[in-house]
Amino acid sequence: MRYANFCGRETSVIALGTMDFGGKIGEGQAREFMDAYVEIGGNFIDTARIYGDFAREIQGGSEQVIGRWLEDRRCREKIVLGTKGGHPDVHSMHTGRLSRSEILDDMRRSLDNLHTDCVDIYWLHRDDPTRPVEDILESLTALVEQGMTRFVGVSNWSAERIVEANACAARRGLVKLCANQPQFSLARQVVVEDDTLRQMDGETYAMHVRENLPCVCFSSQAKGFLTKMDISGEAVLTDKARRRYLCPENLAVLERAQALSRETGLSVNAISLAFLTSQPFPTFPIAGVSKMAHIDALREAGDASLTAQQRDGLRRL
Repeated sequence: MRYANFCGRETSVIALGTMDFGGKIGEGQAREFMDAYVEIGGNFIDTARIYGDFAREIQGGSEQVIGRWLEDRRCREKIVLGTKGGHPDVHSMHTGRLSRSEILDDMRRSLDNLHTDCVDIYWLHRDDPTRPVEDILESLTALVEQGMTRFVGVSNWSAERIVEANACAARRGLVKLCANQPQFSLARQVVVEDDTLRQMDGETYAMHVRENLPCVCFSSQAKGFLTKMDISGEAVLTDKARRRYLCPENLAVLERAQALSRETGLSVNAISLAFLTSQPFPTFPIAGVSKMAHIDALREAGDASLTAQQRDGLRRL
């Protein structure tokens, strides 16, 4: 597994996604996945206050599973740990939850679940455009000053708001947003049901290049679209993957990835993740797993890298 600097630490270039831990993925299996991920050199775990048992709308399960594992393995200091809070009400998705009290309450609950007094990075899961960035940054600065997190970042924010926030931070002496967490994958999601979700677009990409802002991207494997299409074809796609990714544009990307696979000997899965880890700014894809074979696949992907020519030959933004 390759490493790059993130939050002042040498961090594995692929993070482990844990959205279904404590829900679809039971604690026993989740522990096996985390053990195996560490064994291949991984040290970056991403979770969120809202992750857990989505079917029963029970939040916090993922953090609780991770917290018990960290405590049992006594490995907290070896893990770059990030969690997210401030998620809107799941039924409306437009009811902002970024007040000082809501951010602090989410943070305290997360730390309790994770059995730690500090995370390496704390993300705001969504934006509330009606709330001034100065107010939000004051809340995040308080978390850093109280020792609850070392760094802060945002997920699903527009490039415009991130630039505005960091300009405000510099002007006011508040904590800076040190990373962004958008949806970003080699296959582009062409149907987006959630209008609060932010994808990597041209404006956001240009901002990352200009500011050398780290990107920790979710849905990095596009629901396994490219890998499944390469190995088994359209018949094995889930309805969600078919709806979101099956289009001429992504089929053309698949053909280019398959050609590069024949040239390099890398699997299409490794190429899809290496496309991200080979960007001109630090990029750490979050990879979810549901079987041990997926961990084994991350071993290859974590060591893979592409030249700029190979990367841009797959897809340009």
